[in-house]
Amino acid sequence: MKKLFFTLALGLISITGVYAQMTESGSFGVGLAWTSLNYGASAKYNFTESHTGQLIVGSANYGFSFSGASSFSVTGRYAYNFEEDDIDFATWKPYLYGQLGYWTYKYDFLGSNFNQNSIAIGAGGGIEWGFNNFIDGLAFSFELGYTNISFDGIGSIGGFNGGGGIHYYFN
Repeated sequence: MKKLFFTLALGLISITGVYAQMTESGSFGVGLAWTSLNYGASAKYNFTESHTGQLIVGSANYGFSFSGASSFSVTGRYAYNFEEDDIDFATWKPYLYGQLGYWTYKYDFLGSNFNQNSIAIGAGGGIEWGFNNFIDGLAFSFELGYTNISFDGIGSIGGFNGGGGIHYYFN
């Protein structure tokens, strides 16, 4: 029991000891991202203070659903970061993004099979922020955007949506 407690305490200390700014060039972040249309594991990399790339692998239940419906998506994003600012308790930066993704949807019902693939596009903006004197490197984001996914012969889904995320940045 003491070993478990020591290991957990050491892990917590190492997490809070790592410091990386959200816009620092070369920093890498991992976490979760979601919008009203998509969710998944996310990885971000700051190429420079102003340019960030992001990969979201989401809706990852393809072929493993008890209801017969499943989906999978991979989305790549480019974000332009504006200048970071600081208030008493938090650091924040606004950004604009553009995204391109691949979506697939599968539905099996009473012997009928439906399988569609689509390219998704989107654009939007948001704010990423972290609390000062909390966990260095932990950042939260909120965003608004527009996404369009058009399935052949079926129609399209999308429109304006909101989203958010949580990422931990390594230096």
